[in-house]
This record gives sequence, C-alpha cells and structure tokens, in this order.
Amino acid sequence: MISGIPNFWNVVSNIPFILIGIAGICFSLTKTIKGGLSGLRQNYLLFFTGVLLTGIGSTCYHWSPSNDSLVWDRLPMTVAFMAFFSAILGENYSAKTGKSALWPLVIAGIFSVFYWHFTEQSGQGDLRLYAVVQFLPMILIPVIMLTHESRFISDSLVWCFMMAYLIAKFAEYYDAEILDLILISGHTLKH
Repeated sequence: MISGIPNFWNVVSNIPFILIGIAGICFSLTKTIKGGLSGLRQNYLLFFTGVLLTGIGSTCYHWSPSNDSLVWDRLPMTVAFMAFFSAILGENYSAKTGKSALWPLVIAGIFSVFYWHFTEQSGQGDLRLYAVVQFLPMILIPVIMLTHESRFISDSLVWCFMMAYLIAKFAEYYDAEILDLILISGHTLKH
C-alpha cells in the first residue's frame, strides 16, 4: 500500500486507459474523424468507451481484487476488443460490414464474461469463450490486414497496437520475473 492505495502500481497504471478513453471519445464525437471512417463512428466511440471503462473497471478490481470485481475488469475489455475488431473489419472490408458486426461481436464479448462468472460461481471457472473473444481477433486482425487493403494510407498505428498487445501479454506472462528484475510487476507494465 502506498499513499493509502492498495496495490498502488496496478491501480495508478490504469490512468492512461482513462485518459486515452476520454481523448478517444472526444475524437469519435468530432464532426470529421481524421484517420477514421465516419460510417464507423459508433465502432470507434464504443472502442474508446470500452478503453475508458477498462481503466475504471481495472482500477476497481486492483483496489479490491475478487472474482466479482474481476467481472468489471474483464467486461469493458471485451467491449473494447470487439469494437476494435469490428472497426478493423469496417476499415478493411466495408463500413457496412464493420457496422453490422459491431453489436453481435460486443454481445458475444459481454456474454463470454458473464458465462465465465457464472461458471466461476459454480466452481468450474470456464474461460474458454472469454479466451476466444480476446485472442481470436488478435490472430485474425493481422490476417485481415495482410490480405485486404485498408482504406487508409498507413496501418502503422494498428500494427503498433498489435505489437503493444504482444508486449503486454509477454509482460503479464513473465509477471514475477519482471518484478524480481525491476521491482515493478509485469502486470503493472501490461497496463
């Protein structure tokens, strides 16, 4: 505990999610979306709302970790993942495809968290559907980007996002080893 904040670094490392979420929501509400498709405004808005709520949900979870608070950590992440994936579909296939995929994907993501929570309460803790929701888009996005030309001059930000995701997963996997090495956990760096 630092400054009265339990799990201090895991709590405060969520501030960037909150700030990026707010900035992205403002970006999504502008008249013209520079670097995006106006037809995918709802996808972008839901993605950045998911990022903002991920920061809030993860803060709540790390402040007082439990399976019940973990729901509020995972739920907005699935919204962000699915909205992002639908935006990629829209940018690389058609805006209509991205718009049509948004809500079915988001509902599948939300369902995966509630399914995990239900099975967790019954002693099973089945994360398979949640894992599909989180990892399948991260596998499919590079395939989509390599096989279908984007409507944008450069997809470098998406590739940077994908690289950051891989680095975050690496940091999470080597959590304890990173903590021993630099005195900040891999999970904190993942944030």
